[in-house]
Amino acid sequence: MIGAGDLRDRITFEARALDANGDALGAFEPQFTVWAHLRWLRGSEAALQQRLEGRQPVAIVIRDSAQARQITTAWRALNARVEGQAFNITSVSPAQERGFIDILATTGGPTG
Repeated sequence: MIGAGDLRDRITFEARALDANGDALGAFEPQFTVWAHLRWLRGSEAALQQRLEGRQPVAIVIRDSAQARQITTAWRALNARVEGQAFNITSVSPAQERGFIDILATTGGPTG
């Protein structure tokens, strides 16, 4: 079980800004920063293959909130404590623990 004391990492979530045509294809803009728990994953063949490609799967666990429920796979997450560490969000779902959200991601997210 995860608790509030396990949220020791700072994660900034970013969404793409609208471009001149009104499409969400502009540069990434910060939306909010929260405390999180990073759980580095391994074990499945797909995960092992991704690591061979230089990508590491990670589960980001954050508190459930109105802001957190806006996160989509079009967003990215940045580790606020490790400069340049970006996460490409692949799925967002309620965590097994009540009041938390699980975000599945891989390192090496989009940088644009």
